[in-house]
Amino acid sequence: SIRKIKTKKIPERQRTRSNLNLVKMQINALFNYTPTDAAIWKSIRSKDLERKTRYFLWMVANDAYMTGSHWLRANYTDEIKERATCQHDHKLEDITHILVNCESIGQELIWNLAGSLWSKKNSKIEWERPGLGVIIGAGLANISSQTGKRKSGDERLYKILIAESSYLAWKLRCERVIQNNNTPFTEQEVENRWNYMMNERLQLDRRMTSLNFGKKRVSPKLVKATWKGLLRPPEDFLPDDWVTNTGVLVGIESDLRRQTGPRGR
Repeated sequence: SIRKIKTKKIPERQRTRSNLNLVKMQINALFNYTPTDAAIWKSIRSKDLERKTRYFLWMVANDAYMTGSHWLRANYTDEIKERATCQHDHKLEDITHILVNCESIGQELIWNLAGSLWSKKNSKIEWERPGLGVIIGAGLANISSQTGKRKSGDERLYKILIAESSYLAWKLRCERVIQNNNTPFTEQEVENRWNYMMNERLQLDRRMTSLNFGKKRVSPKLVKATWKGLLRPPEDFLPDDWVTNTGVLVGIESDLRRQTGPRGR
């Protein structure tokens, strides 16, 4: 019957299962625990991330973007199959290549900037350039203080930093390949885009503390904990109500020391 067809469980795609296993392996290596499938999907739906970023992570988890081997289907012409190869370094341009390995100016500089910002947080979790599993599982960070207390601000920053940086890397790649005839961005262009993205995210957090958002409201205390140590001017020079006071001008520290850091495991 129609009802049986609708309620029948849809078989899991092999590519999705491989990605979920990768998330579990890489999260375990970094945070010393293994998330369940349900926890992974729940983290992707986190309201700390913008809707477009949540959609991006869902697509990546399901390997649903037309990249890499997706272009190598038997019924495609040789011309279409050429899209499977990165025109910059002539390697298979799958989503891992785009977000983690491509040598075109973009993802590596983005991760260097993200790592430099994270280092200012002085977290016990040292920066490691994320692998695809950590990108998908950005919302699964488990960070605690020396006394064992969960550091929600650090976890939230990690989630935002990894997810939004990877989404920017994807957007820049699409602009380069589709709109700009594979003309690489300059380092300054990439740095400007990343700084703008992070500053916009900070301002969004400040706006979300308004009582007008009701249940969706973010507490000022959590916003402070998220961005602590990363601001210009520094918190010591800001009024206590800088989060909710729209008259206070504040942004993300832009004098970032670029550091590559080890690649994700």
